[in-house]
Amino acid sequence: MGVDNKKRKRNDGANKRPNKPTSGGGKRQKTEKKVVSVDSLAWKTVDVPEMFDDAEGFYGLEEIEGVEVMKEENGTIRFVAAADKVSKDAETETGGDDGEEFEGFEDTTTEAEAESKKSDSSETAPVKPSKKDQKEPKNPKKDPKAQQKDSQDQKKDSKDQKKDSKEKKQTKEQKPTVDDELESNVFTNLDDLPDAGDEEEVDLSEWAPLDLSSEMLSAIGKLKFSKPTKIQKRAIPEIIKGHDVIGKAATGSGKTLAFGIPIVESWLSKTAAAKKADDKHIPTALILAPTRELAHQITDHLKQLCSGLTNSPYICSVTGGLAVQKQQRQLEKADIIIGTPGRLWEVMSTATAVLNSVKGIDFLVVDEADRLLKDGQFKEAEEILKALDRTVTNENNESDDDESDEEGEPRHHRQTLVFSATFNKNLQQKLAGKARFNLSGEQESLEYLLKKLNFREERPKYIDTNPIAQMAERLTEGLIRCGDLEKDLYLYAVLLLQPNRRALVFTNSINTVRRLTPFLQTLNLPAIALHSDMEQKARLRHLEQFKANPAEGASSPILVATDVAARGLDIPNVDLVIHYHVPRTADDYVHRSGRTARGSNSGVSVLLCGPKEDIPTHRLVSKVHATAAAKSGKPKKDLSGVRTVDIDRRLVSRLRPRVDLSKKITETALAKERGSKEDDWLRKAADELGIEMDDDELVKVGSWKGKGSGRKAKEREAMEVTKAQIKQWRWELRELLGKRVNTGVSERYLSGSDMDALLKGAQSEFLGQVTGLGL
Repeated sequence: MGVDNKKRKRNDGANKRPNKPTSGGGKRQKTEKKVVSVDSLAWKTVDVPEMFDDAEGFYGLEEIEGVEVMKEENGTIRFVAAADKVSKDAETETGGDDGEEFEGFEDTTTEAEAESKKSDSSETAPVKPSKKDQKEPKNPKKDPKAQQKDSQDQKKDSKDQKKDSKEKKQTKEQKPTVDDELESNVFTNLDDLPDAGDEEEVDLSEWAPLDLSSEMLSAIGKLKFSKPTKIQKRAIPEIIKGHDVIGKAATGSGKTLAFGIPIVESWLSKTAAAKKADDKHIPTALILAPTRELAHQITDHLKQLCSGLTNSPYICSVTGGLAVQKQQRQLEKADIIIGTPGRLWEVMSTATAVLNSVKGIDFLVVDEADRLLKDGQFKEAEEILKALDRTVTNENNESDDDESDEEGEPRHHRQTLVFSATFNKNLQQKLAGKARFNLSGEQESLEYLLKKLNFREERPKYIDTNPIAQMAERLTEGLIRCGDLEKDLYLYAVLLLQPNRRALVFTNSINTVRRLTPFLQTLNLPAIALHSDMEQKARLRHLEQFKANPAEGASSPILVATDVAARGLDIPNVDLVIHYHVPRTADDYVHRSGRTARGSNSGVSVLLCGPKEDIPTHRLVSKVHATAAAKSGKPKKDLSGVRTVDIDRRLVSRLRPRVDLSKKITETALAKERGSKEDDWLRKAADELGIEMDDDELVKVGSWKGKGSGRKAKEREAMEVTKAQIKQWRWELRELLGKRVNTGVSERYLSGSDMDALLKGAQSEFLGQVTGLGL
């Protein structure tokens, strides 16, 4: 059978041989090539797997095979392709003319030869190539199955090419219509936009005396600032004139824009002037802030100001907790730099190019200068100030520098701007202890600043917008006296009495923040923590959560923070500030209370005072209200500036069971977490020393007699509490939280079912009349 099959194949081949020359165009059609343009080629899109999304930017890539690229002597490039590699659109556009066949670089053909070629091609076009030519594989060892797959792939490729050609043809036909539609849509959408007259126009007439550019005025108008504040009205003209400025203003008075507007105005004037192409990039301003949150806030405020400009400067923040490499790249092109001293000095000390560029700044701004320049703190800030003034001198020109210093000429061209709400060093002294007070006044504090900072002028302009009062005008201060162990109870009572107010609770320690946050959360209050031990991303996320508006029916968020949040943060709608601990210094109290009553808003500041904090509280009030008391003729230690708040004791007694259960649950959870960490540390240390220790030995090692032994014993007791007991406490607390607090209804003459109905099913937290704080 095998021999017969071979004979049949040979006979078939012999029968087919005479057909080869008669086809005339079979072999020529295979080798027929033309010079075509790039757009005329039958491009095929590359199928990218879905798992690669956009395949690293190569989405929509097209390819083609069997095309020769030839470069002539004059440098022109031609594409030579077979007839089947040319798209049908190109053939229809050329009218099917095959006169551009590529036959080598020969002389041009005559008209007769061209007509004969056209007739030959027209006669041979319908004739299909022989089956042998179609089935003749390149590799003779292929299986029939592989041949079938190849033919199927070729069919798919031809279909894809047809689809691509159709899509290209449609896009070519639709291009002008799409452009017309887009252009018409641009103008028709203008009808949907609100007219300029519909929006409230901001009257900027009060900004006119400050001599600002029209572009800056339009940017201020977009921010809806109709008039400048006191510090802005007095500081901006002096900064534009080129003077060094020391600005003192109350919290929330707009100090950021007081120095931000002149800096951006200076940058606009510099960019408007012609620059050389080979000039190195030098930033315009460097702004130092004591905390990361304040640095990010200044960055946001300046970006909002520049958002209304057609050409805005590049603003970057350099703070800890974020990638150093990215910040280094940003510093190379930054126009305004805002940073904290630690990270900024880390970047400047390692990158010489950044240090050299920063030396050429036009403005140095020190925000919250009393905190940054405080003795013993922020050593990096002192290093930055020294590096800005440091110059490389040779032995030959040392005498020249001395002569310039003797003549009194400035050693640098930059302006130094200093802003804060408190400059008096008397406010920075600790309230507790036996320290002497009133050692230095306002004048001595300014002399201290002159020594710390290298001002360009001998006497900078000093602007004080609140020389009498340290606190904001619309701030109401209150004082609640309670026991040292009852602060949690009174804190919960104050927060319940102010349910719709956004509250900020300040403490003196991170451990207190870690304890109060779960304590309030257990009582179904939306508490958020913020302290310096948190990661930077978590700190920013918690700040955004606190700034966000609560949902309908939900209570306002509560931020429990250390003094990290006391400086400069502009959080909208903070109505209540609670000092869980009496601040260590008077200036901390001023800045803490300044988180509320900002601008034209009003606010309340409440101080929880225990018996041990009575003396520091009197010292605090005497320092903060000393100038106002002297003006009014009252004694310095008079507490008239702070009102005493009396909370209903009956209300406090009703809330005590809730607070006790929440404290038990919170302290148990914290003790278990802290104890497990200590045990793990002891076990790890014992393993490294090769000592085997059981649980009893760990307890003996962790226990001692002396200071802190009582607290340690309580933690051990809390660690022994079972999960069942914690579950019981949670159930009891849930029952108490499900009922209203009875503050004025007698339960003696009511049945239990009626009383339960009164205590449940209402939105109000209290049953009876409850007065607020009276502030």
